[in-house]
Amino acid sequence: MAEGWEVGGEFHWMGLPQGPFLALPEPLSWFALGRHAVVALLHSLPRGARRLWVPSYFCFDVAEYWKSFTEVVTYKDDPRRAEPDWLSLRPAATDLVIAVNYFGVRSGKAWQIWRGRTHCVLVEDHSHDPVSDWALESQADYAFASLRKTLPVPDGGILWSPRRLAMPATGTCQNPASALKLAAMLWKEAYLESGGDLELKLIYRAWQQEGEKDFDRAERCSASVLSQQYLTRGVPTKWRRQRATNVRQLLSALEDVKKLRPIFSQWPSDAAPLGAVFEFESQARRDAMRRKLQDHSVYCPIHWPPVGDCDPAASALALRLLTIPTDQRYGPGDMEKIAGFVRNP
Repeated sequence: MAEGWEVGGEFHWMGLPQGPFLALPEPLSWFALGRHAVVALLHSLPRGARRLWVPSYFCFDVAEYWKSFTEVVTYKDDPRRAEPDWLSLRPAATDLVIAVNYFGVRSGKAWQIWRGRTHCVLVEDHSHDPVSDWALESQADYAFASLRKTLPVPDGGILWSPRRLAMPATGTCQNPASALKLAAMLWKEAYLESGGDLELKLIYRAWQQEGEKDFDRAERCSASVLSQQYLTRGVPTKWRRQRATNVRQLLSALEDVKKLRPIFSQWPSDAAPLGAVFEFESQARRDAMRRKLQDHSVYCPIHWPPVGDCDPAASALALRLLTIPTDQRYGPGDMEKIAGFVRNP
């Protein structure tokens, strides 16, 4: 195994994408971050009493951020289930409701049926698969996605209206954090090609972290021109196919490992799952597996670290879940190595 081999972490620069492509929805408003898209939407809607309904299991940091702009209410939703607890979701007609396609493996049918009997402003979050059938055939009022979750761009939050409603315009200012994140991507590419030059890793990690700090402090602004141009033709279909293939291979290789319990093993035929997600008996067991994989240069994200006053059940679940990366950067050999690391004592 080459010393520069690693799995996970933020994307490196992958060069220009090759088609065929699945086009992103149109028309789009572009923002640096997905969370900015929702804030822009809140500011653009007619004034009046409105709350923002957010799933109990959601990026807790983003939910806290939105509390600075409006009243946030939670309803019960669990990524291990096919649909939310509808009885916990009672919006007023002027309220915004965030519906989430967890890990890109849900179907939008249940939400479509619910919306047929409920008045509200429905806003779908497609960050985990921006060009799924659900996203492209949505009937929601609005939809958004944070593109850097699945694509090798330094920034990029998109907002669109499937119903062709009025939208906030793309901003004109750009954040310097985007340039830092792009620099980190380029230096990470150099690190991987070098075979593991630790000095290069220190550089790209420092720029990643500094860029994230700048994004956290940033006011709402536009996505970089680079991100917009990079994705002007859409998402390469081969990248999505590779994701789905990798998830299937890893789940199959680990299906007899009793200490691992995948929270999903099936998904719509058009879907490209974000990664393979496993539930552990306890946070301690989850953390032990995460450290073990990290020792082998497999860096697993947590969806999501609890912060603030979050739902206790959702927080407890988040502390037991681990996502193993399976994106388009990797192939069958990488999945085989990961499975071997998990199995070995």
